[in-house]
Amino acid sequence: MYLKVKKHLPTPIKRSLKSLVDMKTFYQMKTAKVHPEPIFMLGHAKSGTTAIASLLAKVSGQPVTIDPIFRIDPEGYLQQQLLSGELQFEELVEVYKFYFSTPINKDPKLTFFYDDLSRCFPLAKFIFVIRDPRDNIRSFLNRRGIPGNLDKLTEDQHKWIGNLPPIAGKNYIEKLANRWNLAADTYLNHQDQFTLIRYEDFILDKVGTTRSLAEKVGLTASHDISDYVNLQYQPSGDRQVSWSEFFQTENLHLIETICSQRMNCFGYSQSSVV
Repeated sequence: MYLKVKKHLPTPIKRSLKSLVDMKTFYQMKTAKVHPEPIFMLGHAKSGTTAIASLLAKVSGQPVTIDPIFRIDPEGYLQQQLLSGELQFEELVEVYKFYFSTPINKDPKLTFFYDDLSRCFPLAKFIFVIRDPRDNIRSFLNRRGIPGNLDKLTEDQHKWIGNLPPIAGKNYIEKLANRWNLAADTYLNHQDQFTLIRYEDFILDKVGTTRSLAEKVGLTASHDISDYVNLQYQPSGDRQVSWSEFFQTENLHLIETICSQRMNCFGYSQSSVV
C-alpha cells in the first residue's frame, strides 16, 4: 500500500527521503500519529476557510494543517484514485499520518470526500464555511486571473479551474456554479454534523465570530487575535468590481439560476438580473 502512493509524494518530501537533508520533516513523517478527534474545516475554495482556520488556531493556541490534500497530492493523482475507489481514504491517512496529526485541519478539497472523512474519523468535529456564490466564484476566478464574462476558456485556463471532482456544465461558469452547489450540499445533507459559519458574518466581526466558533467546537478561546484579523492569509480577489461588471448579465444570470435554491437556504438573495 505504501508503494502504491509513494510515487506521488510531494517533491520536497521525496528529496528529504532520498538525502535526509531535512531531518526534521523526515522525523515528523516517520513518527507522526493521526489525531483521534480532529476538527475539519470544509467549504468551497476561496470561501474564507484559510483565514478562519488560521484565526481559530491562533485564538485557541492549537496547531493547524492547511490544505493537506494539496500538500500530499498537488497533481491530483491520488484524488482520482480516491474518487474511482482504487484507493481507500483510510489508506491515504495511514501513509500520510503527518498531514492528519493536528487538532485543526482546513482543506476545501476534503469537502468532496466528506463521507470517507467522517467514516475514517468518527470522533471528528466539522465546520462548514459558506460564502455567497457570486462572491465566491468571482474570488476563485480573480485568484487565477480569469475573467468572469467569457464564453469559453483556453486549455491553460481550464487547468486552473480543475476538474476534481468532475462536474457537469456547458461552460466554466456553469461548472463552478454546480461545484458550489455540490459543496453546499455537503452541509445541507449533514447539517447535524456541522457547525456553520457564513463568511459574510465573519467579515463583520472577525474576533467575535472566531471566539464563538472556537467555543462551539470545544476549543478554549484564550488568546488575543486582534493583531491578526487583518492579515492577508491568501491573495484576495478584487472585491470592488461588481457582480454585473465582472460576470456580465448572461453569466451572472447563470450562477443565480443554478444556485438559487441553495442560496435561499443560506439567506442569499437574488439580484435584479434574474
